Amino acid sequence: MSKKNYYFNNETQDKIKEYQEATSRSEKEKIYVEYIMPAFDELVTKLISVYKYNASNEDMNHLKNDCITFLFETIRKWDASKGKKAFSYFNVCAKNFLIIQHKKKNKARARHVSIS
Repeated sequence: MSKKNYYFNNETQDKIKEYQEATSRSEKEKIYVEYIMPAFDELVTKLISVYKYNASNEDMNHLKNDCITFLFETIRKWDASKGKKAFSYFNVCAKNFLIIQHKKKNKARARHVSIS
């Protein structure tokens, strides 16, 4: 029986705690690039495919990168002492970000009037 390789696991959560406690920029960068960013990338990819954001590939990559950047900016806000899993917190943050972006895009599309 093969063991599933979860992209966002306890090690990722521990690395987020380690990232928050790190003092040097190089240490934070190493932790983020090696452990956290791949988990965020996979999380956002899966959310985009589950919620079926239909757009061109360029828009999809732009949306994905914006969402990952948003998650990066929210790392400092997650508090392990509250007893919440990091996956749950970042999953909700990413979902809310994607929903807001989708609503903005739909609102702009509805306002657009074609002259032809």
